[in-house]
Amino acid sequence: MSHPGPQTQYQQDNTLQTNAQHSNVQHANPQHPPVLAGRGLFKYYGQVVGLAGVDVSVRAGEALAVMGPSGNGKTTLLHVLAGILSPDQGEVWLAGERVDQLNDAARTVLRRRRLGFVFQDNQLLAELPADENVALPLMVDGISRRDAIARARATLAQVGLANEVNRRPGELSGGQAQRVAIARALVGEPQAVFADEPTGALDATTGAQVIDLLIGAATHRGAAVVVVTHDDAVAARCHRVVRIVDGRVSER
Repeated sequence: MSHPGPQTQYQQDNTLQTNAQHSNVQHANPQHPPVLAGRGLFKYYGQVVGLAGVDVSVRAGEALAVMGPSGNGKTTLLHVLAGILSPDQGEVWLAGERVDQLNDAARTVLRRRRLGFVFQDNQLLAELPADENVALPLMVDGISRRDAIARARATLAQVGLANEVNRRPGELSGGQAQRVAIARALVGEPQAVFADEPTGALDATTGAQVIDLLIGAATHRGAAVVVVTHDDAVAARCHRVVRIVDGRVSER
């Protein structure tokens, strides 16, 4: 495209598991304002348009799937909404704060404290056990190792890995490793969680379990969830779907 110009722990764990199993039928309260919103988003790569005036919003407790052909703007949209990239035009808001006007250092702090991320390849540190992988962002943010590990182990228990806290990524199955990545994304109680092809490296059955767990656990906490996916089955588990074609929201 050419450039166009300018409870008890036991009860809580059971609730999380129930929500994960039925995440595709949970709904955000339509009376709640969006916790995450992009308005009139443009992003250019030289003369190529990555985003061409995208408007999108996600409420607390809602999961939004972003679909579309490869190279048409899905990941660019995720990166702009998450403050990884700044839009060339438009606005990004998180819980009433204008994200796109923050400087790089402030956006880094915002991502660490208020956002969670799950990637296709999980991006776990191979030399660290599961609990330390999950605790790491807390420790980077100044929380003591003791408290960070305690919170990490509680979150791992909530995603079904209470007995795997000392295992390193190479000792886990693909599905278990993604559960660790989900725990890491959730341990800081983020307002929004971003997942880029989170089931792309998993078989269909494991992928369905992982996406249900991610959506159920995140929305149970009241987070907004944005899932970039090419998989119709994954998108069907989200509350809403938008398609990005040639950098625009499309009905195609």
